[in-house]
Amino acid sequence: MLTTSPQFLPQGRAVADSLRDGTVTDFPQVGRRSAVAAPTAPAFAEPMSVAVPDQERHGNQIAFASRCVVLQTVGAAGLLGLWYADLAGKPFEGNNAPLCWLIVAMGALGIACVFLQRWRDVQWIATHVVRIGLLGTVVGLIIAFSAARTGASAEAEQIKTMIGAVVSGMYVSLYATLLGIATNLWLKINLRLLGDIHG
Repeated sequence: MLTTSPQFLPQGRAVADSLRDGTVTDFPQVGRRSAVAAPTAPAFAEPMSVAVPDQERHGNQIAFASRCVVLQTVGAAGLLGLWYADLAGKPFEGNNAPLCWLIVAMGALGIACVFLQRWRDVQWIATHVVRIGLLGTVVGLIIAFSAARTGASAEAEQIKTMIGAVVSGMYVSLYATLLGIATNLWLKINLRLLGDIHG
């Protein structure tokens, strides 16, 4: 009968592992194991960590920075085009200009987080900048309608002026939402094109 562990005989001889070579060895003491024991594998093999050379890591950082600079240059060119068409300053003309400047500051902070590869922060800023834009629109509409309420009149000319003021206030206030959505979209583009590769 084949066995996988040594069996000790009464004469002080042990039968070695029959799976290895089937030989019998002498032992000076009864109960002592064979000097040639089968190596045992560790219970849990530790995963080998592959060390990335510093030169390769430095090359990856340079490649990421160059992609990021190219993408932000495209965005800056789009902003210059809007500025040339006299559309970039529209969100900052109404009463909700402070909220629009807050959206711009959050967008700049999101771009800084892109350069630092802090992708969770980019995701958080992209989500909440739209809410700030909606808040700016709501505030602008409240201001426009409150101005219409205080200026109530029975004369047709004053009613026409009042309606023009309300429409103008609504027009300007909607730019806050547009600015928030545009900032969200740009941060999502950065997250998609750069974050999936290096995040």
